[in-house]
Amino acid sequence: MKYYPTLPLLLVLAACSSAPQVRTIRTIQHCEPARQQIDTAHEIDSLMQYYDRLTALPAEKLFDEKKALSDEYSKTASDQSRIRLAMLLWLPEAPFRDKKAALDLLGKDFTDKGLESFARLFKAAIAEQQASDDAQHDLEQLLDKERKHSAALQNKIDAVKKMEKTFLNHKGKP
Repeated sequence: MKYYPTLPLLLVLAACSSAPQVRTIRTIQHCEPARQQIDTAHEIDSLMQYYDRLTALPAEKLFDEKKALSDEYSKTASDQSRIRLAMLLWLPEAPFRDKKAALDLLGKDFTDKGLESFARLFKAAIAEQQASDDAQHDLEQLLDKERKHSAALQNKIDAVKKMEKTFLNHKGKP
């Protein structure tokens, strides 16, 4: 029998090619968290576009928008309509501006965790603005008090000057 050095190599290759091959097939499953992030991003974008639209409305149209949005929120009580109503109540140009009501709306529980995070950010901004407004109000009251005090002191100075002139006029005459 003759020895063929390539024979073992051919036998190994033949065995490998005839063995069943196991292939791992990975399927891409629907990724729910990523889908929720996309939906939330779309909803937040929609809210920002709504805010832009609100800022362009004249004051008289804001009343109509408030009525429509209040009706929508009372029917659906959705997270979106609640945040929109809070935006409308917070809007600086709104004649019916009510930051406390906006904060109350944002303080309730949300079903959408992404919108809840947005609402928490919005609520913090409103609360910070309210604190700033309160500090400004306190400073205005203090300034008013100081103005009154200054006016009272000026009146006393004027009275002293008048008395001094009267005294000098009397002193000079025998």
